[in-house]
Amino acid sequence: MDAPSGLTDEQAARALAEHGPNELPQPRPPTLLGRALRQLADPFSIMLLLAGLVTLLVLREIPEGAAIVAILLVNVIIGVSQEAKADQAVRALRTLTAPMAKVHRAGVTQRVPATQVVPGDLIEVAAGDRVPADAAVIDSASLGVDEATLTGESRSAAKSRDGAHGGDVHLGDRTGDLFSGTLVVRGSGTARVERTGAQTEMGRIASALEGRTKGPLEIELAQVSRRIGLVAIIAGVVMVALGLTRVVRGEAALLDIILAGVALAIAAVPESLAAAVTTALALGSQRMAALGLIVRRLSAIEALGATTVIATDKTGTLTTGRLTVVDHVSVDEDGLWAAVLRCNDARDGLGDGVDVALATAANERGVRLPPAETRLATRPFDAETRSMAVVTDGPLLTVKGAPEVVLARCAPGPDTERLVRAVPDLTGRGLRVLAVAQDGTTDLDAGGLRPVGLLGLRDEIRPSAGQAVADCRAAGIRVVMVTGDHADTARAVAEQVGIHADPVVTGSALTGPDRAARLVEAGVIARVDPATKLDLVRALREHGEIVTMTGDGVNDAPALRHADVGVAMAGDEGTDVAREAAAVVVTNGELGTIVIGVREGRRLRHNVHSMIGYLLAGNLAEIFLVLVGLLVWPDLIIPLLPVHLLWINLVLDGIPAIALGVDRPAGDPLARPPRRDGLLARPVLIRIAGRALVVGALVFVAVEIARRLGWSEEQVRTQAVLALVFARLTLAYVARSRRWTFERGWWHGRAVLIAVISAAALQTLVTLVPALGALLVLAPLPPIGWLIAVAAAVLTPLLCDLPRLLSRTRWPRR
Repeated sequence: MDAPSGLTDEQAARALAEHGPNELPQPRPPTLLGRALRQLADPFSIMLLLAGLVTLLVLREIPEGAAIVAILLVNVIIGVSQEAKADQAVRALRTLTAPMAKVHRAGVTQRVPATQVVPGDLIEVAAGDRVPADAAVIDSASLGVDEATLTGESRSAAKSRDGAHGGDVHLGDRTGDLFSGTLVVRGSGTARVERTGAQTEMGRIASALEGRTKGPLEIELAQVSRRIGLVAIIAGVVMVALGLTRVVRGEAALLDIILAGVALAIAAVPESLAAAVTTALALGSQRMAALGLIVRRLSAIEALGATTVIATDKTGTLTTGRLTVVDHVSVDEDGLWAAVLRCNDARDGLGDGVDVALATAANERGVRLPPAETRLATRPFDAETRSMAVVTDGPLLTVKGAPEVVLARCAPGPDTERLVRAVPDLTGRGLRVLAVAQDGTTDLDAGGLRPVGLLGLRDEIRPSAGQAVADCRAAGIRVVMVTGDHADTARAVAEQVGIHADPVVTGSALTGPDRAARLVEAGVIARVDPATKLDLVRALREHGEIVTMTGDGVNDAPALRHADVGVAMAGDEGTDVAREAAAVVVTNGELGTIVIGVREGRRLRHNVHSMIGYLLAGNLAEIFLVLVGLLVWPDLIIPLLPVHLLWINLVLDGIPAIALGVDRPAGDPLARPPRRDGLLARPVLIRIAGRALVVGALVFVAVEIARRLGWSEEQVRTQAVLALVFARLTLAYVARSRRWTFERGWWHGRAVLIAVISAAALQTLVTLVPALGALLVLAPLPPIGWLIAVAAAVLTPLLCDLPRLLSRTRWPRR
């Protein structure tokens, strides 16, 4: 290939056939049916499906069967809609690729669709162009590229033919490479395409976006599903063995045993769980939206509350993403600010980030250039000279750039020496330092210049960042800074906002078998690339941490997708890719807003624990009653019919469960460390089993009393329903408490109180009104039946608190 001429059309066609179009991979999306089947592949759904089919096809109970199938459909619709949202991220990423590209082919410069660019093509780029593919620079003229979305660095990167090149160099240091999707902000250049499509850095990010990490709530709910399924299978085996024995002996009909099987399946599945959790999360997302957090995946709210580590991006989160002048050393104060205006290409707040920052600082000090002053000659900033020079009326030469370059051109003297001594102090604070010098000449390469001053720049620290980090520390959450910037700059920012900076590690130093351990221990990680961010998330999660990752760039997207909670900062610098990959979007870009989200998440996490504990205790009590009925009540077979269980589990349980989900328990959730116990940790299981036994035993006693009083079968079952409902209503107060059921402030839970009263009134209504009771196979009860039910309600919290009281009496606090 002749380099100036580029590829021939035939060579380009062969390369296109070999490498494919220059576009990001587009995996075939799953069908709607495939998504739905995935939602059905869990024990809860399978048990509900079987119970619904048996009810419809065998027992011919249309209302009950239809209700079960409807529950299943609602759960499937919720799951499918959440999954479909995740597919938006890669589609957003494709919008960053250039629609057209300028290439040299067969000695002719032509514009072609960017999808037709192939490896070996020579491309031309200029200010305002989006780079169409990964390429190596072969010629440049003051070429600067904004790579912030890819590297996280707030300043543009100067590019040249002699710059660092190749995959073994950190992404932010590859000054001889151009990357697909980045934006040229100044100058122009020619480059040879090396990688297209999925092989580009942007393509690798797109590949890393595939799949999604399940949050703690999703994992724990899946565990709940599996364990309840296991309990149902064990109970089912016991029931089949007992039931068939009774059928063989002629003590029960096969249809009754089938009915008991359906009742057991319904009793095992907390049908209102999915609806209650989803409702609580949806209402929580509305509250969080008002606080500046948009929740894209509902389970992320609970995961925020469980967070133990926040891995925060520097640029755009702790800082505003805009460079600002924070210090300066001047020889001539007024002359310094006039000089930075002369040697400046920013206009109306637009341009290179350094020029914008310098112009802003000069304008804030009221410095203006004479309107008639004109520029006679210019040498733009270049990676080789590391400086910019302009000649204006006078003539007056003004030079700005790296201190070691500009000060070397200054005349020796006390002013020059003072500035040379000041440079280490500024750079040691993590500042980017520029030197400015002038002289009355038209020679752009002149020496013997007069020093004017030094300027120290860095990303502007967000005013709220320090308080947010302090709040995290008080809440037991560790904050880790992750940035593409240099280690000294990262350390300086970390110390300023209160992050424990030690140890500071760089991406290039993270090699060897201890890589994961060093990532877990690091306080600040600098010079990171997208792969290192993703490795950090995985290492922390494998270490048992619940990780919230923040970011706003394309380079953050893979880590955002695979963290327990990915938080996109939707400030001025936020990208659509980051927003689509994240589970939560912070509209104002403030870390403090995430802390507010953690507070709400912890409150909701407590509520979800209460809700699930309440529902599972009730369902285990129902399983106990179905099995006991088969054993000791031959005349009843089962004390609770499927219609009774559906009524209790769907309607009466759903009302208190949703109230528990929106409850606001007393105290500041951030005053306690994060909860590390799972929904079904051993102590939690013991508590749930104990409460289920209490409720089951009380209902058992109520049924025994009714049978001994000689009531009809319908009345006995009505007594079982009434006692179970009343006992489970006061169980809601047991589930929401932290220590004692009626601890100080228990009456402030208005939502729970209203729910309990409403559910009790609803059950009373259907029991007293014969027309309504007939629909649910309920019969009127004498006054003693109501007293028995009220006694069950009163005794439930007292008996549930008894183990705590005994343990406190036996082992008093000292």
